[in-house]
Amino acid sequence: MERFLKDLFDTTFEELKDKDFELIRVVEMLCEVCEKPLSKKERFLRRFQIVSKEDYENLLKRASVHDRAEVDIDKSKICFFDHDFPGDVHSECISKL
Repeated sequence: MERFLKDLFDTTFEELKDKDFELIRVVEMLCEVCEKPLSKKERFLRRFQIVSKEDYENLLKRASVHDRAEVDIDKSKICFFDHDFPGDVHSECISKL
């Protein structure tokens, strides 16, 4: 089944109100040459319920420090994405150098 992820900043309070979400941090390890993902690490942070407008605003503030934030309303997940350059390179990128 295809995942339907939506940018968190494109959601409204009404879409998320009275729902309980898993917050997940995803770190995409990027190639130093092409900047495309080599791998990714996912880590569960905590559960988060949006009851009030303040909860929603706090969530958006928290999300703003990450490279990207996406929500899957159907699966009750919010993913915060960050990128890291671990110094690794795809083998095909090495051959292009």
